[in-house]
Amino acid sequence: MRLSLALALYIFAGTASAATQADLNAALDHKQDALDEFKLSLETAAVDINTGTFDNSTCEIYSSCSAELSEPFCHFNYGNSRGCGCNAGRTIDTRNSVIKTSPNLGASDYSVKRTACEANHINANLTSLYDSMIELGDAKWLFYGSKDGVLINFPGIVWDEDIAEDTCGTTYDARIRPWHMTGATGPKNVVLILDTSGSMSQYNRIDMLKQAAKAVLDATTFADFIGIVEFNSYASTYADLTTLARAMPEFKEILSGFIDGFSPSGSTNMLDGFKRAFKLVDDSNEKNYGAGCHTTYVLVTDGEWTGDGNPTSTITDRQITHSDEHFFVVGLGDGVDAQGLKDLSCKTGAIYTQANDGDESGLQRSMISFYKYYALFKTLNKVEGYSWSEPYESIPSIWGAMTTVVAPVYDKTREPWHMMGVAGVDATVCDLLQNKVPDPTGSTRTQRGCTCRETYTYHGKMLSGCTTTDWPVPWCATSGICGSCNTDSVEGGCWDDCEPEGKEGVLQEELLARSTGWCEPASLDACALEALRLSMGEYKPESKCGSSESKFDYASCTDANIANYSWAIDGPQDPDSTTYNLKSVQSSLQGTLYDMNADECECDDTMQPTCACAAMEEINKRSKTCSGGDCSPLNMGLFFGILIPCLLCCFGFIWKVICRKKRVPPQVQVTHHVIHSNGPSVPAMPASYAFQPQQWAPAQATAPPQRYTYQPATASPQGHIYPASPQPYYPKV
Repeated sequence: MRLSLALALYIFAGTASAATQADLNAALDHKQDALDEFKLSLETAAVDINTGTFDNSTCEIYSSCSAELSEPFCHFNYGNSRGCGCNAGRTIDTRNSVIKTSPNLGASDYSVKRTACEANHINANLTSLYDSMIELGDAKWLFYGSKDGVLINFPGIVWDEDIAEDTCGTTYDARIRPWHMTGATGPKNVVLILDTSGSMSQYNRIDMLKQAAKAVLDATTFADFIGIVEFNSYASTYADLTTLARAMPEFKEILSGFIDGFSPSGSTNMLDGFKRAFKLVDDSNEKNYGAGCHTTYVLVTDGEWTGDGNPTSTITDRQITHSDEHFFVVGLGDGVDAQGLKDLSCKTGAIYTQANDGDESGLQRSMISFYKYYALFKTLNKVEGYSWSEPYESIPSIWGAMTTVVAPVYDKTREPWHMMGVAGVDATVCDLLQNKVPDPTGSTRTQRGCTCRETYTYHGKMLSGCTTTDWPVPWCATSGICGSCNTDSVEGGCWDDCEPEGKEGVLQEELLARSTGWCEPASLDACALEALRLSMGEYKPESKCGSSESKFDYASCTDANIANYSWAIDGPQDPDSTTYNLKSVQSSLQGTLYDMNADECECDDTMQPTCACAAMEEINKRSKTCSGGDCSPLNMGLFFGILIPCLLCCFGFIWKVICRKKRVPPQVQVTHHVIHSNGPSVPAMPASYAFQPQQWAPAQATAPPQRYTYQPATASPQGHIYPASPQPYYPKV
């Protein structure tokens, strides 16, 4: 036995230490292949639903906020819970999806039902795909978020301990999850220009703004660069930063604290707010520190500009030399100067929306209106490809940090295409770090090959080496003229980001490279802008500009032309007054199979991946020590806090396998009816389930959607003219 154990440890250690870039590429490519099949099945569903070849009469499916699932099963790979006796896993449904929606999304019954029909259509394909992945131990969540924020989640799961329809995950909107935003929009600079004048104290507007702004902040990813400008009588930025910064999770937490500190006072110097925002972007461009892609300005105000501080001419003058900058204007409350802001928007090509007092979800939707802009640009250019998210904590958090590969999903049944939503497939970070990520090959100390000063001052404070002071990633002052220079607050004037260290750095760089590979200057013509205004304004005629401006010929837009763009944005519309409700059982989860309380349960170290328990322990430890926005970075201590314990867990797992020869393997054990003294019985796995890979075949369609290939645009979408084709027939779903 000792010889067997020694041999097993030797083989494992040799395998773990032999990870190469090819291993990492293969692991990530495997997830992308799974996503490709998932995406294709959704696009096939659109064909069959649109042509009427799929029965849409009922489309019954369970809500994720329900006290029961269609085919419940305690699965050991999803963490132990009280409902499964704390020793047989968590209750999920590996045969069916669930749908997550909320009244706060503003999604129509038709939209929810259509998403449910898509879920039913792809169910067999998802099950087959899941079964083929489970043998590799990497079958986790597969999910899809529609353009309206409605979520398909597979395997099916009960969302929360509180399943009441008016409280169960009501703030969840797939569109503002980082995985969805990166799939729909790509890398970008985002600058929030936020009004904190005295009038924002009325009707709880400042608190609404804080919550909505933080939600938008959370939607950005490490492929984005962010900046926040607060303005009242004058404008300011966090810590007087002069450049944008990469939207890393730790820095977003810091900026959230900055937003929480907003206090209404003073006048509405909107012009100063824009000037400060432009300086942020210009300084970033000068220092070559930005997304290298589109720049997005989001203005939120509840009033009119002070005196002669109309920013319109400042914006239009800038647009002469800055073509890939896009403006989104949000008027908040009943007293806002809606006409003045609309005039500003029409003259500058901005999208204007208005949010009512007390409607926080409406304000949030208005602030992410740039989502529709970039999604439309991608759609018109038929952009296909993958993106990856930075490591994040998923909902629910079971395996520690996750990363997700995503891709846009299109309805290709007519021209132009329509972006239906974004599909994603999860990967566990600890598994990648343990088995797939190669050791770093050496460091040049900084991202641009500079040498860090041994000691230096920043704002008069003595520092040494790499620091995260006021910045989302470690940085240092550099020797000579190297990096980003002309920075008065740093001794010597030059600084640069330190190169990521360890395996975490290798993984981050690979994920980032796969997320920033595509970017083209975004530009939409006047008619596309009018269609966006209608979409954001609930198709009220007054949402359009109508009259032409010097740079935008709105008056030339025909109804047919706008209708084609509207199809690309919003897709098929309800042919009738559809009413629809998801299946849902409302009752307490306590004492049932679905009781998800895990506080009294121990993590099962046979759960795949075997490093998950150590990863979750690190996450829990971090959450307990995080207070007041001062949190240690997620990736700090990953190597010693997760990777080393992962190795120990794996050694322990091998020891258990050798010592407990009589124990039934977990895959077999969980198929039995087990009666626990402190929990309900565990149902058997459905008879159709087999832990054997199955060949996956997409559903056949009479007109299969175009295959998943990258198609770079050959021309700007300016001037796209589509034939005035009639709206195709869509069965009542």
